[in-house]
Formats: sequence, C-alpha cells, structure tokens
Amino acid sequence: MQNRLNLWQRLKPEYKKAIKKENKKYSYKMANIKEELKSKEYFTEVRYGIAFDIMIPNKLTFLGDAFNSSYADE
Repeated sequence: MQNRLNLWQRLKPEYKKAIKKENKKYSYKMANIKEELKSKEYFTEVRYGIAFDIMIPNKLTFLGDAFNSSYADE
C-alpha cells in the first residue's frame, strides 16, 4: 500500500526555499502557507491566496508544477 503525502511534503525543495526567502519578513504568511499545504493532498484544494504566494516567488504559471509525486515510494 502506498502512503499519500501532503502538499507540504511534496513541495519541491527549491520552491520551499524561494517561498521562505520571499516571506522572511512575514512569518505569519509562511505559517499560513505551511498549515494550508500540510492539510491538503491535492493542489486543486489550495486557496487562491496561498496558491498566489507559492506561484509568484517561483515564477510559476501552474500551481501543480510546484509539487513532486503524490506517493512516498515513487
């Protein structure tokens, strides 16, 4: 049986780094992003504001590109 990972676990390391750098002055924003992603398994469930905070510093046009596979053993 495969274990499904939450979005925080699947977020690509280079994107986590960029988000942390972008929100260095705003620890509450980083906490909100982390909390949201830890509670979701599908990027389509992420609220618009959180998606925006992930996509902008990473220059993404599609939120799904920020994440690795949804299973731990892939």
